[in-house]
Amino acid sequence: MTSKYTLILRKASKSFHSIENVFGFIATITSQNIIELPYESTSFYNRIRNILWLRKNVKGPIHITGHDHYLLWFKFKYKAILTIHDVESLHRKKGFKKLLFKMLWFNIPIKNADHLTTISKASLVAIRAIGNYSTPMSVVPNPISTDLLRFDKEFNEIRPRILHIGTKLNKNLERTLQALSAITCKLTVIGPTTKEIDRWLENFNQPVERKDNLSRIELLEEYKKCDLLSFVSTMEGFGLPIIEAQSIGRVVVTSNISSMPEIAGSGAVFVDPYNVDEIHGAVKRIIEDKGLRSRLIDNGFENIKRFKVDKIINEYAQIYTL
Repeated sequence: MTSKYTLILRKASKSFHSIENVFGFIATITSQNIIELPYESTSFYNRIRNILWLRKNVKGPIHITGHDHYLLWFKFKYKAILTIHDVESLHRKKGFKKLLFKMLWFNIPIKNADHLTTISKASLVAIRAIGNYSTPMSVVPNPISTDLLRFDKEFNEIRPRILHIGTKLNKNLERTLQALSAITCKLTVIGPTTKEIDRWLENFNQPVERKDNLSRIELLEEYKKCDLLSFVSTMEGFGLPIIEAQSIGRVVVTSNISSMPEIAGSGAVFVDPYNVDEIHGAVKRIIEDKGLRSRLIDNGFENIKRFKVDKIINEYAQIYTL
């Protein structure tokens, strides 16, 4: 019999939806409880408040669905499953800050978890590489959301609309802009910008739209409007936009490192994300080769079958019974 878990979601944010989209319907289908933390994880004080609130208000096993690893700074009274999506945040830090962050965000929470799940084999390898952990670990991929439906669109070979999702350093926006500068296109960049990113976009010699704080419906519209998803990150725990774009029926260019080949299957053109010429060449190839586009789209539809909701639900259900 499946244990009744409470799935813990971070405080809602207009900018981030992926964890909520994935685990919201998992809770619905599996009849698990689901709650949202009362405070944003923006300070040490708020994190302690969330820990105290959780211990006071939740009596029973929990599944921390990501982002709020600190909830396991102290061993929970009941069984606790922790999902870690990636270790990218660790690699953005250096020196003492990196050591402290590793201890607080990975070492202690993993030690205090009864079971750890992560979303790709690449993430599992990365987690094991940073520590000799004894906690049992499983790979359970992200499921493809049921609101993603095929939407056929004639590819614009004259000026394709290219979609770029994410503006953190690992999203590789600067090299993407360099690669696309000599390609006639219209670029849509989704994510918050800094002064530096604004300067890059102002100097970009193709039409560009900047969008942020999109609702789920607005994000789906961007997938529908685009001709191609450029997702050439330098590191990803999963790369959900890859299978979201494939579900809509869009061509994908993504990286040949980290989790991205594992997730994209044969439904993408792969490039070295550090090589601007490779990114440029891949996009140009797709624009010029209709047959290639057709094969990639068909392969994408086949690939997403691996991430169907029922399959992923069953994998979590098995973990809940352990």
